[in-house]
Amino acid sequence: MQSSSTGAERRLLWIGLLTAATLLATGVFACAVPLAALAAIAAFDTERNDGVLLVGAVWLANQVYGFTVLGYPHEAQAYAWGVTMGIGAIAAYYAARAVVSSVAPKSALVAVLVALPVAFAVYEAAIFVGTLVLTRGEGAFNSSVVFYVAIVEVVAFIALLIAHRLGAAVGLVDRNAVEGAV
Repeated sequence: MQSSSTGAERRLLWIGLLTAATLLATGVFACAVPLAALAAIAAFDTERNDGVLLVGAVWLANQVYGFTVLGYPHEAQAYAWGVTMGIGAIAAYYAARAVVSSVAPKSALVAVLVALPVAFAVYEAAIFVGTLVLTRGEGAFNSSVVFYVAIVEVVAFIALLIAHRLGAAVGLVDRNAVEGAV
C-alpha cells in the first residue's frame, strides 16, 4: 500500500504532465486550448480538488504562455477574455462531473459519450456570454470557430483518454471511474 504522500505526489506529477502537454498544444492551437476536454477527463477522477487543480493549472499555464510567449495584448479586454475562459472551464468541469457522477455507475460508455458534449456546451455558453459582455468578441463565437474548437476538443479528449489509460497502466495515476468499470 502506498503512502498518501506518494499518491499525492503522483497526482501532482500527472497534473504537471498534462499541463506541460497542453502548453505544447497551445503553441499550435492558441485560443483553442482544449479546456472542455480537460474538464471532461478531470470529471472522471475521484478527487474533486484534483479536477479543479488540473483545469485551473492548465488555464493559468495557457494564459501565462499566451501573454508572455504568444504576445497576447496586455490590456483589460484580453485579461477579461482570459477570465471568461477560466470561468467557462471550471463551470465545464463541474457540469461534466455532475453528469459523470450520475451516469458512470450505470454505464461507463454513456459517461464517456456525454462528458465531453456537456463540458463543451457549458464552456461555449460561457464564451457566448463573453461575446455579449466584452468588446472585440465578434470572432470568438461563430460557427466556423465553434466547429474548429469542437474538432480540437474531440481529438484532445480521445488523446487524453488514451493518455490516462496508459498512465494508469504504468501506475502514474489511479484508474478513474470509467477505467474501473471496464
